[in-house]
Amino acid sequence: MPPSDLRQMAVVTRYELLKYLRGKRLLIIIVLVAVIGVLNLVVPPTIGSGYDPDPTTFTSGMLNEVGILVVLCATFFGADAIVSEFEQKTGLLLFPNAVNRHVLVLGKFIASAIVSVGAVALYYAITAVAAVVIDGSLAANTSLSFLYCLAYLFGILAITYFFSAIFRSSVYSIVLTFFTFFLILPIIDRVGSSIAHFKPWFSITFASGIVLDIFQQPYPLDMVRTVERTFRNTTRTLTVAQYHPSVAQGLAVIFVYFIIGLILSLVITKRREM
Repeated sequence: MPPSDLRQMAVVTRYELLKYLRGKRLLIIIVLVAVIGVLNLVVPPTIGSGYDPDPTTFTSGMLNEVGILVVLCATFFGADAIVSEFEQKTGLLLFPNAVNRHVLVLGKFIASAIVSVGAVALYYAITAVAAVVIDGSLAANTSLSFLYCLAYLFGILAITYFFSAIFRSSVYSIVLTFFTFFLILPIIDRVGSSIAHFKPWFSITFASGIVLDIFQQPYPLDMVRTVERTFRNTTRTLTVAQYHPSVAQGLAVIFVYFIIGLILSLVITKRREM
């Protein structure tokens, strides 16, 4: 009898992890984590501004780039995970050998999640150690921020697997992942909040705001106010809006992205032909 799905999934995960350990992508991510951490620790004293004495402010400042790290992890470890089996024709060896396609997708997803969680955890560890050493204490809600960041990572990774399942070329999947989460959705968030004055609650990048907002006490609320500006003897009334996702709303949106992305990647991969 062929091995069970769980055993096959464990084998797929194991070999994916070995591929990451032997390749250069994991090393590049680790170097990027180190570079981001070093820059955040070296630049303030270099330019004479020094470190913030408040551990909460210091920690949130260090974590400003964690969203970039999440997108890079998803791009490096998920953008070509499925499409490569079809593009490089390695699926011709796997699919006829009693390896279910959903097992392959889930095994690869678990491996991608493990290495991505490791990279994010490493950056949070650097931040926590730096906060304790420099400010003498750990910022409140650091653990909650870490958990919210992992939720955001899983949501991004699931959508990345969906992109990887629908394209015929890994280049297209990588480019779409990069531009979607670095440019398209952030632009929608900014235009919606600043210009159109609507809350982009449906955007996963907007929902990721809970990762940093959780450090603010009290938790920030939406604010819409009018400001009068005089320009060339003409007074104009401007509307200034600041929107923040609530924790429940942010987690719900991320969960929906995760479920939809993962299910679609499973269904499309199952029905896709070589």
